[in-house]
Amino acid sequence: MTTYGTLDPIGSGKAKNFFDNAQNMDYWANSPSLVEYPDRFGVKRTTINGMQVKFSAQMVSQALQFNTQITQQAAKFDTQIKQEDMDWRIQNESQRHAAAAALQQQALNYYSMIQASGFQVAGIYAAGLEIKDYNKVVVVDGVVYKPQPTTAVPFVLTGIPATDLPKFYAIGDGQLKTQMALPNGLSLSGHFTGGNAAQALTYVTPELFGAGKTGDDTGAIQNAIDFAIANKISTVMGCNSYNISNTLLIAGAGVQGVEVRLMQLKVMDTFISPKDKNGKVEDIGLWNAPPTVRIGDNASNMANINLHIDYIDGNNRADGVANFGFGYSLSHIHIGYAVNCIKVVASGKHLWPNASIRFTGFYWVNNWIGMVVENSTSGTSPIVEGWKIEICFMAANRYGGIWMCKSGHYAQIRGDLDFNGRWLSVGRLSAETNLGTMDGLKGLRITNGTTQSEFLFRYTYQGRIYVVLAEGRNVSIGESTGSSYKAGDVLTCTTMPAVSLTLDGVSVCADNPSGTNFFDILHDFDGQPFSAMTIDCGYLSTVIGSMLHTNDIRFHNSFNRISSSTNGLAVGNSGEVMSLHNLAHSDDPFLNLSRKWVNIDRKIYQKEHKYTGSEVLATVASSDSAYLDVLAVHDLGTDKTADEGSKYRIEIGSNYQGCGASFDIWLKGEGNVSVTKRTMLNRAFKFRWVEILGSDGVTPVGIMLQLRQQAQSSINFLINIVRAN
Repeated sequence: MTTYGTLDPIGSGKAKNFFDNAQNMDYWANSPSLVEYPDRFGVKRTTINGMQVKFSAQMVSQALQFNTQITQQAAKFDTQIKQEDMDWRIQNESQRHAAAAALQQQALNYYSMIQASGFQVAGIYAAGLEIKDYNKVVVVDGVVYKPQPTTAVPFVLTGIPATDLPKFYAIGDGQLKTQMALPNGLSLSGHFTGGNAAQALTYVTPELFGAGKTGDDTGAIQNAIDFAIANKISTVMGCNSYNISNTLLIAGAGVQGVEVRLMQLKVMDTFISPKDKNGKVEDIGLWNAPPTVRIGDNASNMANINLHIDYIDGNNRADGVANFGFGYSLSHIHIGYAVNCIKVVASGKHLWPNASIRFTGFYWVNNWIGMVVENSTSGTSPIVEGWKIEICFMAANRYGGIWMCKSGHYAQIRGDLDFNGRWLSVGRLSAETNLGTMDGLKGLRITNGTTQSEFLFRYTYQGRIYVVLAEGRNVSIGESTGSSYKAGDVLTCTTMPAVSLTLDGVSVCADNPSGTNFFDILHDFDGQPFSAMTIDCGYLSTVIGSMLHTNDIRFHNSFNRISSSTNGLAVGNSGEVMSLHNLAHSDDPFLNLSRKWVNIDRKIYQKEHKYTGSEVLATVASSDSAYLDVLAVHDLGTDKTADEGSKYRIEIGSNYQGCGASFDIWLKGEGNVSVTKRTMLNRAFKFRWVEILGSDGVTPVGIMLQLRQQAQSSINFLINIVRAN
């Protein structure tokens, strides 16, 4: 056997056999070249097993390479052996589990076969009762037990539950129901606080009542609401999109209230249609659309109602939320995004005051009208007042954003409104006959002989009468041909022939020079003593209607510099001139103020009060020669355009009957004085003007009015001096 160099003995049998079978070793050992050129090949000698063998360096290198290859093959072979061993173990374990599962399934099949054969009640638990087979059951405190598979039958009960029941197990859900109903029943399902399911149920969902299964979720949502109210569960939580074909009702909540939160509510094409009193289906209009949600009952005025709908689509068939019966108060209604509703919020069908309700939302757009606030006509004081209305942006609603229909006193409106009322024509009347007979009536049709529109309301503003008409199309400037009506048209009512209205002007949205005016809030308070509203909006285009001067109104827009007012008083400011306006009478200012002047654009009415400049009271004792100084007058430099001097009007009165005087004085400089328009009443006194000299005793610095009298021991004189130029 030959070993190359310093190689360790090869542990692999394959390597050893290869060396033992090498047949060219003798050739290498006896090669003449190794003897003839020992220095060239670096011949070495070694003895193994008594045999002398010659090696060259090249042979050693070849042997090392070959040994490396053999070692790698050996390692690969060992890895393959280990993997095969692992695969076998895995397969064996899998087969073992499969066998166990098969045995378990056989056992289950066996027990199922027994159960399928039908249980037979052996009797009520008692000592001596014999259970003869596995399908025999015994009833213990209302819970049914059957023998464990390991219990030998027949089995005779001892009457001691602690001894017998471990050999049985409960069947059916009786025991589970009993245990879950215990005070710590939820702990059976891993709930960390214990308690039972009824105690943990703080809200219900429409899905618990079948929502999402049929495509019409009306019944499921209604059942969830009714269940929550009846069982005093605080909240109905719907986190999906729901389709409804009928009105949802919130009723019976009393003052305990309820919270209903629905993510999305859509009115179906099959939603109920409005019907007249004879049951005939009507065309949908402003006043007959059924609501998606109705709040109220005939038991009491509800409170603490928290209705939260993130998105509502009325499909141009339904109102959003409406009241009826005794309605609701002291509640919060939130409609985030409202679209295609007839009225997003409606009122007027209630029997009791519905007051102090908060309405919020994010974006109400493309509805017929955002909100109609009105009293009812029947019941016990069925008013609407004190509503808090805050919608982030109410825009592009056909007939306006908010219509305060002779009700809603003390309302508070906030948010932004724009682009509303584009289907409205507002006519200014030059003459009218029987217009008042139309007040409070709904659905009246007005025509000019060509086009009919619905009469909404009339209002008086700055002494002129206007009528608001709902047209059947968009009539705003830039989006249409404009109003169907014009100045000179005579309007009549289709159902009230005695009514006649003559127009001398018509306004529609976007008809101002900038094309930016829209009818956002309709303030229908004609004939009312006040409305007492607070309107505080960021951007709002126009508020139209009567009695605006009874409100505190503040908003801004891009075309009206005097939009804000308090009880009709508006303040404008151009930066150079501040103006005060009484908007109840005119848009023109009654007072303008600049840095240099005050301009009152009306006459000054002082009633019985006098006009006073500067007044001096002087008591003059009797004297036959001495004059008393009473008033110093100067030629002032203020309020002059030219070098015109100063002119004054002097009025002198006294406590001595008939003793007084009036006259004008004109000063040019300090020494030049002229007295004109002199009038003396009772010459019991005298007056004169004397120069006031400066400290040099020569230069005049003014004039002094002096008085003397000798008619009484003393007379009180009141001198009123008013500058005239």
